[in-house]
Amino acid sequence: MSEIFIPKWKAGNGSAYMNGLERHIRHHVDLERHEASKRAQEANLEARAMGVAKADGIGQLKLVVPAREWFRWEQEKPGCWQDKQFVDEFFRDNPHLRGVTGK
Repeated sequence: MSEIFIPKWKAGNGSAYMNGLERHIRHHVDLERHEASKRAQEANLEARAMGVAKADGIGQLKLVVPAREWFRWEQEKPGCWQDKQFVDEFFRDNPHLRGVTGK
């Protein structure tokens, strides 16, 4: 990810600085959303390429979570991935990360 650069305060009108700062922050938020979408698409393509991932006693691939998202959630809510309710809600709220079920 690119490093965020915050514009320097220049003497003069504070509202112009705030408008520039808001525009700058919005740009980086949009950029992060775009990058997250690309990572999700890549994860979905990888899941499709793997097909139905079954092994004796393991089951099947249900969800492919990009590492960046996994670590962000783990940092924000430590231990969240061991919480069944959290994983179920994450599964529900992120259908684009679901693994291929052979359909």
